[in-house]
Amino acid sequence: MFEAMGRVDRKSLGFTPVDPDALIRLEYRPRSGYDAMLHIDGRSSRTVAFRRIPSGYEWIGEQEIFRGPKRYKSVDGEFNESITINYEKVPISGFPLNTISVHYDGENSDLSWPRELSLEQVLPLLQQWGY
Repeated sequence: MFEAMGRVDRKSLGFTPVDPDALIRLEYRPRSGYDAMLHIDGRSSRTVAFRRIPSGYEWIGEQEIFRGPKRYKSVDGEFNESITINYEKVPISGFPLNTISVHYDGENSDLSWPRELSLEQVLPLLQQWGY
């Protein structure tokens, strides 16, 4: 599966390298849209979806969540602000296909929904957060 990830320019999609000491779990039950999924928890949290092909696996989508330093309260509790980057080649979670989707959760009104964010807008903030 890491070989399949290596065949994709994930950096250009906003994804960071997997931490060498990350906790990795494999979900290996085919579901609608994917055949296997890695759940990776390190400095960031991510899920990586794969489709089985004759030569092994093909990377078909990824979601990475970056936690920020500020806390905010919502009806669901108190959380760290976060930026989530999604990319799907096939329908998995309902995001636009073949499009980088960026979402911010927190109290920064310059980044909050309903604003559509680009990778270029959030990369400086991610760098500031230490990613």
